[in-house]
Amino acid sequence: MKPKTDVLIVGAGPTGLVLALWLHHQGVNVHIFDQAEAPAKDSRAIITARIGEDLLALGYKLPATNLWVHTQHKAHISLQDFGRKLTPYPFMLSAPQDDHERMLEKRLNDVGIHVERGSTLQGFVDHGSRITATLFREADGSSTTHEASYIVGCDGAHSAVRHTIGAKFEGETYKPLFYIADVEGKSDKHFNGEGNVVFTDDTFNLIVPYNKAGHARLVGIMVPDNDGHDRESPEREHEITFEDVRPRIMQVMDIDITKVNWFSTYRSHHRVADRFRSNRAFLVGDAAHIHSPVGGQGMNTGIMDSINLAWKLATVLRQTKMTEEAKHRLLESYESERRSFAMMIVKSTDTGFMTLTSKGFFPHILRNWLIPYLVPLLLRFDFTRTRIFRGASQLICNYRGSSLCETAQGTVQPGDRLPWVEINEVDNFSTLRDVCWQLHIYGESLPRVDKWAQEMSVRVFTFNWDDQYAKAGLIKDAVYLLRPDQYIAGIFEGPSVEARLDEYFATRGFYLDRD
Repeated sequence: MKPKTDVLIVGAGPTGLVLALWLHHQGVNVHIFDQAEAPAKDSRAIITARIGEDLLALGYKLPATNLWVHTQHKAHISLQDFGRKLTPYPFMLSAPQDDHERMLEKRLNDVGIHVERGSTLQGFVDHGSRITATLFREADGSSTTHEASYIVGCDGAHSAVRHTIGAKFEGETYKPLFYIADVEGKSDKHFNGEGNVVFTDDTFNLIVPYNKAGHARLVGIMVPDNDGHDRESPEREHEITFEDVRPRIMQVMDIDITKVNWFSTYRSHHRVADRFRSNRAFLVGDAAHIHSPVGGQGMNTGIMDSINLAWKLATVLRQTKMTEEAKHRLLESYESERRSFAMMIVKSTDTGFMTLTSKGFFPHILRNWLIPYLVPLLLRFDFTRTRIFRGASQLICNYRGSSLCETAQGTVQPGDRLPWVEINEVDNFSTLRDVCWQLHIYGESLPRVDKWAQEMSVRVFTFNWDDQYAKAGLIKDAVYLLRPDQYIAGIFEGPSVEARLDEYFATRGFYLDRD
């Protein structure tokens, strides 16, 4: 008998909510719950990439950022059209996580799905063909049992799902203690509607505005002294208040903080689970990987996990013709694709964090001289700006070498994200709003390809050839097979395209037509 729920989602943060929405849009029945009684009311993480249309109304486009060394202004870096020719959203958008969560949950409610609040996962049992999970409600002490085909842990760094499957969470804890504050204030220098990075000795402060009116996120660190104690906090960490860090902030920044809406301290870690899957259980977001907040990559990485997993779960749930082995291989590709990327993100953010906080002569020179003077110089070149934007927005992510990708040569290869190209205000991303397989042809289509697409219920889109496509690395008249997550699965040329398309799906054991 089929379980009542297709996918049980543990945790209703951004990753869990995105997963629920993507699964629902593909016809998958979901149940999502969270231990919190209500959505978050503090800003916590800030989104600066992977922008969606709905976020534009919530967020604030950062026009520029400034670099300071102590109280001296060293550089002004414009962020206007930073990612020009790479995406429909070539800017950095600042949006508080709590606003993002409320927007996502409202969209979920609009389609009739509501988060079960105040429930925690006591445990679950994987029976091989299904799972049964026990949920506990602290409010009344009751327990309920849920049966589902799969369970996904979007339940953060202390994931109950990760503990249940016995996945190791190896890594380290950074010595510096982070503090985060949601503040309002006045300052012609630092509350100017632009980002500000302030280097001071072995520490740094980051100001990211939400708007032009002096509402911002303030991030900083307290570096331990040689005996391992925090300079500003001889007492226990949980007793630290904003008043403990205010003197240091006022010493390095000319700001008048009029209101503190929220303040918290935490230890940052860099850890990656040794596996993201155990049969019918999966780990997503912070449950699978956590890293330094440098670069603001955490939430974006988790959301991409959800998108990658969603279409694969939907495929194995909808297609009854698939063999168990084919289902296993498809679901295994989630871990192989996303874990390697998580390892890369952890490594890069760890390097960035150590650069910003390490003691010694070279780190001091790097922070006080090389970064403030060299970075603005390098950013005058389009190549450097492109590299930085691709990294910050995670456009750099690719799945080359994945079992789901054909092999090919060239600038753009299977496993890459489809390049964005806009010609006469018409762009090739306008077709990607639906979660489905697609064919893109830049040039002329062949009747037999159109016939194959019609028989397989696959949408095919043909774009009149233009030199702009060649500049983006696309091949004239080639057939691009796009996965539901907008990554290229294969690039096919020649007289036997339809036969090679059939071979692609046959060798992987799944089908395009819905059962």
